[in-house]
Amino acid sequence: MGLTPRATLDALRTTTGRRVAGAVVAIAVTTTGVAAVAATEPQKQARPRVVVPPVAVEQAGGVSSLPALPALPPLAMPAGNSSISPEALPTQTQTWGMTSVASGIPAQALAAYQAAQRLLAQADPGCKIDWALLAGIGKVESDHGRWGRNLLDAAGTAVPGIYGIPLTGSGVARITDTDGGRYDRDVVYDRAVGPMQFIPGTWKSVGADGNGDGRRDPQNMADAATAAGIYLCSGPGDLTQPGDLTRAVLRYNYSMDYVAKVTSIAASYRAGHSVVPATALPPGYAGRSPYLPPAGSQPGPGASASPGATATPTPAAGTTPAPAPKPTSPVAPAPAPKPTTPVPAPKPPAVPLPKPPTVPLPKPPVVPVPTPTVAVDPDPFAVGDTVKITAGPYLGVTAKILKVDTVKDTVTVSVKSGLLTVPVVLPYSAVTLLP
Repeated sequence: MGLTPRATLDALRTTTGRRVAGAVVAIAVTTTGVAAVAATEPQKQARPRVVVPPVAVEQAGGVSSLPALPALPPLAMPAGNSSISPEALPTQTQTWGMTSVASGIPAQALAAYQAAQRLLAQADPGCKIDWALLAGIGKVESDHGRWGRNLLDAAGTAVPGIYGIPLTGSGVARITDTDGGRYDRDVVYDRAVGPMQFIPGTWKSVGADGNGDGRRDPQNMADAATAAGIYLCSGPGDLTQPGDLTRAVLRYNYSMDYVAKVTSIAASYRAGHSVVPATALPPGYAGRSPYLPPAGSQPGPGASASPGATATPTPAAGTTPAPAPKPTSPVAPAPAPKPTTPVPAPKPPAVPLPKPPTVPLPKPPVVPVPTPTVAVDPDPFAVGDTVKITAGPYLGVTAKILKVDTVKDTVTVSVKSGLLTVPVVLPYSAVTLLP
């Protein structure tokens, strides 16, 4: 079994710690109104941006395969937009102007895949993951962040955002809300989110800050690509070896058709690819509402076929199918000659046909049926979140989070007291997250 979100967080704590490096002296005000001086923390090593868990991570909620993004209803296309100069993009974009022998990749997405490869080469050199494998997953999952009329902004974030169908248990896994709608805008069921399609529980385990902006955003290509690399590299394995590669991709989505599709696209990108120049978002585009597919939406035309499904060929657009041949009039058969003494033909010796080799698929893990109760978010707060204080002398005050201590389950918030602004340490139970 892989790491649960809580177990993964514990592994990260034992490896890197969760406290801010350096000495900090602050006034701590408890919920009972007693003030105390916090102890000076010893100097600690800065936390690395990427940590790969030593045990293979599995999808949260016992999910073995995620539903593909559905076909889209008719949606208005955005107005024309202007080009972004290469100088306006992140500095790691060094591939401007490459020639094309395969499908184009948006410049921001390619920069994200290549940056993720560099980070993972430092965090887990033995994994040997490359950007093309991440690009293969990004192409299959969301067309590099462009599904649903999404566009990538200069930072590589999908706008207005990519959301899968709700996991209601009808034809898909059932996962009731685990993030309060923070990532997937759904407070009833979880949905896969972002260009690499992470469900919120899995994002809690492997979500990463790939671009170094201090946030973990599943809609950002750099963060999502780095998280996908952490997921694939978790546990033992060398992804240049076919067996290890297959096992890793099957953990991402348990389908051999999915493995074949991702690896073939990755191989084509290694042979050559083009870069689609980045463009600015059209005016007002950032304020558009994202498309939230309803339950029961059918997979789009690029999705993998379900097991047992058969494909029916359809004529290409603009062509007319050939008419079926007309039946000809029956012709009377010639009279059969009178039989003579039959000569028995020798029977050919029976030659057994060779049996095709059977290739066993790896057995899927035993998946416990999830309970209909709402799971508790193991890490509900982040630095910069806005919260409302619900207990103590600052009841009803709105404040910004300065620090999160997931070991003690406390947050440090900034509260105005007269003319001063002081940090206040409160337990999780004394604050509530504001949207």
